[in-house]
Amino acid sequence: MKKFTFKTFMIFLILSASVALAYQIPYLRYTFYDQFAAAYQLTNVQVGLTASAVSFTSTLCYPIGGIFADRFSLRSLILITLGGFTIVTVAFAMTTSFILMMIIHVLFGFFGIATLWSAYLNGIRNLADEDNQSKIFGSSEATRGIIQTIVGFAFLGILGVASTPADGFKYGLLFSAAVCGIFFVLAFIYLPKENPKAPDSDEASDVQYTFGDIIKNKGVWITIMVLMCAYLSWTIGNNYMTTYTVQVLQISQNTASMLGIIRSYIIVLLAGFIGGIVLDKFTYKGKGFILFFILVVAVTVALTASSSMVGLSIVLTLVIAFIANVMKSTYWSIMDQAGIPLGMTALATGVISFIIFVPDFLIGPIFGKWLDDAAAAGNIANGFNRIFIFLIVASIVGVISAYLLLRRTKELENQKNTPQSIPEP
Repeated sequence: MKKFTFKTFMIFLILSASVALAYQIPYLRYTFYDQFAAAYQLTNVQVGLTASAVSFTSTLCYPIGGIFADRFSLRSLILITLGGFTIVTVAFAMTTSFILMMIIHVLFGFFGIATLWSAYLNGIRNLADEDNQSKIFGSSEATRGIIQTIVGFAFLGILGVASTPADGFKYGLLFSAAVCGIFFVLAFIYLPKENPKAPDSDEASDVQYTFGDIIKNKGVWITIMVLMCAYLSWTIGNNYMTTYTVQVLQISQNTASMLGIIRSYIIVLLAGFIGGIVLDKFTYKGKGFILFFILVVAVTVALTASSSMVGLSIVLTLVIAFIANVMKSTYWSIMDQAGIPLGMTALATGVISFIIFVPDFLIGPIFGKWLDDAAAAGNIANGFNRIFIFLIVASIVGVISAYLLLRRTKELENQKNTPQSIPEP
């Protein structure tokens, strides 16, 4: 891996912290739903609308983010992001208007994606050589988890000592804005004016790629397939396992919340560090992802057959979450072996992200209907079984996608070792 000098570490920390804050502050309602609703006197519908404002804006901004990251420096985009989040979070803390709150969440979506996401992926990818891509992405994911844990518990402490939910949320948001401001200062000091360059990159710096180049690159589409299947595993493993333990396994809500904390914080940290190290041990990352997807299938089948054994089922839900987080923390590291050039990273990640996160709009309502229908029929377990069947099918498609990645990597190796051949775009 590229030698981690203090300055390189600071670049890594600032990038990881920027994403951690951008994907925590607009989503505090998930952790502090009741306090959020009480603080701003919102109905459940209004809380849902704030979520939709972020999600819709974010989805539209993925391609925009790729263009920005391709044309502007990493330093400029991160400063804009952190500056924007500092100002908007202060406004969030002070507002009492629902209309203004909706505008604020639209801005959160814009700054979190358009000026940050592709720039972050491009910057992190360029901090390590080809052999350590999984390690650098996994370590960044784990670092994000550490920062979010610290900020989350600080926010919880502020809510605990505040006299009212409104005061607690106000001062918690001001604290979060202060953290954004601190990292803005660090970014101003430590981020270089020139973008980081990967230590093993021999690509000409003046190579310019277009959206046409991205569409024609086989590796982009293989990456989309692998990432979408892995992301679906993560969505189900993180979002539905806690409620499964309550509604089907019949454990208490307090116990389920404790398991949710393990799943959301401890597993994320372990999966990031361990997953990055493990996947980099595979010469071909496609083989690693074939193994991960097969494990998800096997554990999910075991879970559907073990609901009568509560202890075993709980362990299996945590195992699924761990494997899913290993994939999520490392899946961007496959771009090298998929044949996506470093200079294409910014534009490619914008297109890839736009496509792979589209299911966020679809699976929530679909899964919700399955669960509602099953509950109405008096057998909620059938609803979860349909979700698990969906996960198994997605993972089987993931196995096929990972195999295509393996073939793609070997094809590129053969082209590289054949002087007269012309590499694919």
